[in-house]
Amino acid sequence: VVGIELLQDQVEHGLVEHILHICTHFSNLIKVSERVVVRHDAGGALVRILPLLRRDQRNEVVVELGKGLEMGQYQISKYIPEYLGRAALFLRPSELDEQVLWLKNLLGSPTNIAVSGALNTVGVLLQHYPAYRGRFPEPERAYEARRQELLGLLLQGLAHYRPTVRQEALLVTGKLLYESPVLPMEEKARLFALSYRKLLFLIHEAPVQDDGLTFFYRAAALAHINRFIALRRLDKGPFAFSQPRKIAFFPGTFDPFTLSHKGIAHAIREMGFEVYLAVDEFSWSKKPQPHMIRRQIVNLSIAGDFHIHLFP
Repeated sequence: VVGIELLQDQVEHGLVEHILHICTHFSNLIKVSERVVVRHDAGGALVRILPLLRRDQRNEVVVELGKGLEMGQYQISKYIPEYLGRAALFLRPSELDEQVLWLKNLLGSPTNIAVSGALNTVGVLLQHYPAYRGRFPEPERAYEARRQELLGLLLQGLAHYRPTVRQEALLVTGKLLYESPVLPMEEKARLFALSYRKLLFLIHEAPVQDDGLTFFYRAAALAHINRFIALRRLDKGPFAFSQPRKIAFFPGTFDPFTLSHKGIAHAIREMGFEVYLAVDEFSWSKKPQPHMIRRQIVNLSIAGDFHIHLFP
């Protein structure tokens, strides 16, 4: 720990010729140090001195830190998301978009630990995202679209077919977003107004055969959300929700739900509609997969798309 403080002190007092090596050293300590205190101190020091690096060097350090998540080893990846999420917000918009795309691909990993690491990183990114607005000039629309994409990735975790991933998504949603001491109340309210309908539906749509542990994860997440709602209403009064949009029903067998189906749903949404996909229970003309399996595929496909819903 004294060594970390000494290196950080040298950088902050102008010794910048070895700064990339120092940041890489801190990155390695987060991944492999045997002591938890050392990992946290190295992570905090890395986040503080990262802005002093050049643009290409920052990207190099963040990519190197992210490789620890891909390993799928809990001992290595457990502490990475907290510092990876904060460090990624010092990247330029184009590089941050690459990181978001990488996280999206990591959510498709067959390893539960890698997916859990990605979900936690998304949670940390959302938690500290308001600070990004003042760091780099970019259109408000691009800033808002990235926030929606990150929130969509978290919602995809709630719709996942593996119980472990759903549990982690519930934990991140409750603990890192709505119980966060970092995220301002207004930012939480903005995220809630965007995703409340999706949250309610995805929690109800979860398979009945979930193990008993999911029950407690769900209860904890709902307790955090309920506490946030109560505090927000006490401080600021009722929520301001947007006016209901026009409704469009899109029925079909969806065997399977394809990118073309998704494209049609997006096109209808862009015309100003709230889209409801109604999955037919059976078909006279073909032999589709079981109804609940088709529902689950559609649910997972559209979980991160706002204003597109599976018909209850």
